[in-house]
Amino acid sequence: MIYLHDYSLGSPILFFASLLAIGLACLCLFAIYCRTLHPLANVPGPFTASFSRFWLIKHSHAGDMHRTMIAMHAKYGSLVRVAHNEVSICDPHTIKTVYGAGSKYAKSDWYSVWQGHRKFDLFGGRDDKVHGRQRALVSRAYSMTSLHDLEQYVDDTIKVFLDKMAEAKGQVNLGMWVQLYAFGECLDLEKTLQA
Repeated sequence: MIYLHDYSLGSPILFFASLLAIGLACLCLFAIYCRTLHPLANVPGPFTASFSRFWLIKHSHAGDMHRTMIAMHAKYGSLVRVAHNEVSICDPHTIKTVYGAGSKYAKSDWYSVWQGHRKFDLFGGRDDKVHGRQRALVSRAYSMTSLHDLEQYVDDTIKVFLDKMAEAKGQVNLGMWVQLYAFGECLDLEKTLQA
């Protein structure tokens, strides 16, 4: 049996230096693979994003991810590689291909954050069969007939919103008013559907 200390690595410093060198070599090989042989190697994006998630973490922590992604799409185009196995898309046709009904692409782990521990979640759910069953439960509410029946309630809420905007003097916090409008719309529709 051969032991590691038989190869003159008796010094703990030399042993850990060897481990560090092996680790760095593996990291370099992984980076080379991600930049040249990976299926996403031809998708443009920031250099470090091609082999690491640190780019994403840095901008998420800084709170400037929304501005950075807009800038990256302006620089690289509609597809941007944002991690070694992740791509950001800003092309409507491609989004439909990826997220449309019957797509061959599965949702990534990113969506599990949105779902949390809820059993029912159309947006965050990643299982196509479960999604289909859940969608069948709510599809009637989104049918054209149902939406047409609710139109008068939406019109009433829009009228209240526009009246409030007309009453406002000077500058208004439009973000707050749009949020109030959305909450009002949801409450009106919920009351209507429960009646």
